[in-house]
Amino acid sequence: MVSLIKIKMKKYFKFILPALLLGALYSFKYKSNEQTDQPTAMAYYHFYHIKDSTQTGRLYSEDLILAFNSQKSVYSSQTRVKQDSTVQAILAAAEAKNSDEVDMGTYLPVTEDDIYVNNGKISIVKNTPQQRYLITEIPDKIDWKIDKETKDLLGYTCQKATGICKGRKYTAWFTTDIPASFGPWKLQGLPGLILEAYDDRHFIKFTCTKLVTQEDLQNVKPINIPADAISTNMKEYEQMKKAQADGFNMFGNDSGITVDKITSNGGNSNTAPRKKFTINYPLELTD
Repeated sequence: MVSLIKIKMKKYFKFILPALLLGALYSFKYKSNEQTDQPTAMAYYHFYHIKDSTQTGRLYSEDLILAFNSQKSVYSSQTRVKQDSTVQAILAAAEAKNSDEVDMGTYLPVTEDDIYVNNGKISIVKNTPQQRYLITEIPDKIDWKIDKETKDLLGYTCQKATGICKGRKYTAWFTTDIPASFGPWKLQGLPGLILEAYDDRHFIKFTCTKLVTQEDLQNVKPINIPADAISTNMKEYEQMKKAQADGFNMFGNDSGITVDKITSNGGNSNTAPRKKFTINYPLELTD
């Protein structure tokens, strides 16, 4: 979904302190003894997802990047980075004008999590406006079945494999020409990079649109977990989010932040409501 949002902001910094205090209560800083690792290649993916199976015409889509070397990878939203840069520029311009009303324009829902893989171990960094949180997942090895069928993608010969990841059956196309056992999202463990993957209903699909190899990489960031990420677990993270929301609600109308208008998909807020959107086809069926 796309939303056009106009907000009014006054004294919004009073939100930041409670969020930081709650984060400190529920977690602790991640400490790493790892050396800085640089990627040797980057794969760009286009992702689409039909989240409501009763409305197959409504596609959620996003562009993401997988940066990797032989041992590690990080998967993050390119759409989010671009959108965050735009938002920062809008807020900076509003602050320069001493304006308390900001038209945020078009907002795209994006993936806030960065997924780090290190020798098969998956770590999730959850990005919030106030802090980054680190959650380590229990290993969930995919039992891939490799087929003899092949096809060409981006000039690479790819081989077919099928396996179950987070409760859904996926078909993946990987190339041993790039001997890295990574792929988009949490799909990994094959003897080559995954260039395409989709679930058995084709409601979820990842397609590699571009590969950039080491000789063409410029101004790339390390693929280490951020040192300022706060280690926690999913239960404590959800408790912290709830506590933050409850704390924000305590400010009531005195918070200084009000939503002036929200319209969906470029429509007007006064138009007839569309069919209710329900997420009944989530990306993950299991934790």
